[in-house]
Amino acid sequence: MSTIKNKPVIVFDVNETLLDMTPLKKSVNELLGEEQGFKIWFGMLLHYSTVSNSIEEYNDFTTIATATLKMAAVSMNKKVSEDQVKETLSLIKTLQSYPDVAKGLTVLKENGFRLITLTNSPDGALQAQLENSKLTHFFEQALSIDSLGKYKPAPETYQWAAKQLKVKPEEMLLVAAHGWDIAGATHAGLATGFIEREGQSLYSLSKDPNFIAEDILKMAEKLVAAYQ
Repeated sequence: MSTIKNKPVIVFDVNETLLDMTPLKKSVNELLGEEQGFKIWFGMLLHYSTVSNSIEEYNDFTTIATATLKMAAVSMNKKVSEDQVKETLSLIKTLQSYPDVAKGLTVLKENGFRLITLTNSPDGALQAQLENSKLTHFFEQALSIDSLGKYKPAPETYQWAAKQLKVKPEEMLLVAAHGWDIAGATHAGLATGFIEREGQSLYSLSKDPNFIAEDILKMAEKLVAAYQ
């Protein structure tokens, strides 16, 4: 395998890429009384975050998550209370990492890669997530778009992250389990690595990622081999 000398800064998405959202999925499905409830709601959440970008009216991800969960309930003729919505969404701060994550991050750190996060979640939620999943120490910086007030996959989010790290976008590599995030990072000039989490797929109308792997450990092994 041919190798590349300069190691990129590895930028990780958090939800579903590093953290297992199964408990939240089950809770949302139960709340909405629909086995596809989470998928419907999460699609609405992403949709209205991009609406936020378009109309330049920023609300943090938790606020949009609350509003869209109520909207999803209305669309399914399901009555939910404020307390039920709040209790359901509180689970996002207690999610644990997939078994492959700590192993993969350790391999990358030991091989001299700089690691950061870049997430749509607000900073407070992000810090709680990393702390509860015992991942904080792996990351040089834990970046949230909350500081910018614009959501991924807008190109400005990746470019802003590059400025925080004092590197160029082409010196970064995004690792994510979402096709929309891979498409956004590619458009912004980053290299990309797609994690094939269950139920996730690439956006076929965007450029293929530079790397594809089943999990973070296998991705780490590919990156070490490519950039040694």
